[in-house]
Amino acid sequence: CIETVNVIHMLQKERYYPLSVIRDLLETDTLRKPPEMALLDAIHKVDENTEPQVFTAREAVRLTGLERDQIDALSEAGLISTTRKKRREFYTEDDIVFMKLVRRRLEAGIPLDQSIAAFRIYDRALRNAARDDIDTFVELIMQPDFSAQAGAHMIRVSDQTLDQFIILRRKEYNRSYGKSYVEKLYRFLLQCAGVPEKLGKAYRKYGFTEAASICSDAAAGVLPDDENAAEQIRMFLGSETGQKSDLITKIIACQRSREYFSTAPARSDGSTSVHSDGSPSACNEIGFRSAGTGDSLEMRLLTDSLRCLWLTMAPDALQCDDAAREARTILMQTLKEIRPDKSEQIYRDIIKVIK
Repeated sequence: CIETVNVIHMLQKERYYPLSVIRDLLETDTLRKPPEMALLDAIHKVDENTEPQVFTAREAVRLTGLERDQIDALSEAGLISTTRKKRREFYTEDDIVFMKLVRRRLEAGIPLDQSIAAFRIYDRALRNAARDDIDTFVELIMQPDFSAQAGAHMIRVSDQTLDQFIILRRKEYNRSYGKSYVEKLYRFLLQCAGVPEKLGKAYRKYGFTEAASICSDAAAGVLPDDENAAEQIRMFLGSETGQKSDLITKIIACQRSREYFSTAPARSDGSTSVHSDGSPSACNEIGFRSAGTGDSLEMRLLTDSLRCLWLTMAPDALQCDDAAREARTILMQTLKEIRPDKSEQIYRDIIKVIK
C-alpha cells in the first residue's frame, strides 16, 4: 500500500496526471511499459529534466518582486494556476516564471492592466489553437500502424516545432501590424492637415464667414488670435500649423488630441451636451472646450465640426467610435439650432470634407 501511495503521489506531483488516469495506470501494466509511459508523458507535457516545485505566496512575492495584490489580480484573470491548501496559496514554477515576465513589463513602464489584457488575448488564442491542434493530431494516432514509441516522438517534435512557429509568426505579425499602424497614423495626420481648407469652403458656401476665415488662415499656417480657437486648431492638426515632427511626437500628439476631443463640450448657456442615446455628457477640466459665452454661434459650429471630424477620422487603434457617434449627434443638434432649414444638407457637406 505504501508503494502504491508513493506511486500515486509521484504521478500527481511530478507528472500532473489526473486521478482518473492514475487509477487506470494502477489497474493495467502501463507503468511497466516504458514506451507507453513515454507516450503519456509526452501527452501530459512532462519534463523529465526538471523536478516540479511549488511555492507559497510569500515565496512568490520574494522571488518575483510583485506585490500580493498584483499576484491576486493575475490569479483572478486566470493567468496563473493558484492552488489552495489549508488556507494557503501555492504556485507552480511556471507561475513564478510568468510573474517575472509581468515584473519585467512593470519595470519597463507597462501598466499591470495592460499586461493582463495582452496576456489574456494571447492566452485565449493559444487555448483555442491547442484544442484544434489536438483534434487534428487525434486523427494521426488513430492510424493502424501507430505505436506508443513513435507517438511520443511525434508529439515531442510537434510541440518543439510549433513553439518555434509561434515565435516566428508573432514576430512577423508584429512587424506587419506595427508598420500598418504607423502608415495609418501618417495618413490620418496628412488627412487632418487638409481638412481646414475644405471645411472653410463648406462654411463659406452657407455664409459662415467667421468660421470660414479661421479655417482658411489655419490652412495657410496662421493660427487665430482667439486662444480657444487656436487651441482647437492645434489639437486638430496635432501640432502648430506647418510644423514638422518626429514619429514619437506625432504619437504623443494623437493621444493628447484623443483625450481632448473625446470629452463632449459644455455649452455656454449652461446646458450640457448629450450622448447619442440622450443621456447627459459632462465636460472635464482638461477636456474639449466649447466656445465661450461671448463667442458667436459660428465658433460653436467650428468647435463641434472639428471635434466630429477628428473623432470620425481617427484610426481604429485610437478607439474613438463611441465618442465619434456622440460628436456627430452634437454637431447635428448645433446645425438644427443654427440653420434648421438646411441642417441635414450642411451636415452632409461637413462630413464630405473627410470622404
